[in-house]
Amino acid sequence: MSYGQILLFFVMVLLSYFVYWLLSRGPPHAPKILSHPLSKTIALKKLISKKHWARGESVTIADDGEHTSNIFRIAGNTFGQAAHRECVAFLVPGEEQAGFEMAVSVVVEGLRIGKLSQRDLIPYRAMLQRAGLAVQVTSCDAYIGGGGTGADGKKQRYAISLNVDWFEA
Repeated sequence: MSYGQILLFFVMVLLSYFVYWLLSRGPPHAPKILSHPLSKTIALKKLISKKHWARGESVTIADDGEHTSNIFRIAGNTFGQAAHRECVAFLVPGEEQAGFEMAVSVVVEGLRIGKLSQRDLIPYRAMLQRAGLAVQVTSCDAYIGGGGTGADGKKQRYAISLNVDWFEA
């Protein structure tokens, strides 16, 4: 081997190490959307409820399909099987935005699975005001069902319902 070939070999090794170093560092600046979701998940796992609502009527959760992966993790059903899980859900009031009602997120096991529909926000906010819990976290019993595969082979939607008596004293 000549000196030129040995020198070329070392240059190629250094170049490949440099490329590896660049690729292993990740993007130079992570977008803000990606930089904080872990801290929000940790905060949602440490929720403490100020009130647990008694059982009453069944309230359906508004699901826009955004939290399907979280629902799948919590439901614990294998692919093709329908879910059947009872659990405790936390109702977490969000921040009010100008001109909009505050959104109330439904959180189970630290994962956001949906939000209360606009129809259910009115009795929820009225009972929170009456109980003196203006923007506090509350909890209730929840049921997650569905999510299996239908006879035609298509995935079925999950059905999430809360068992709540809004008019409990």
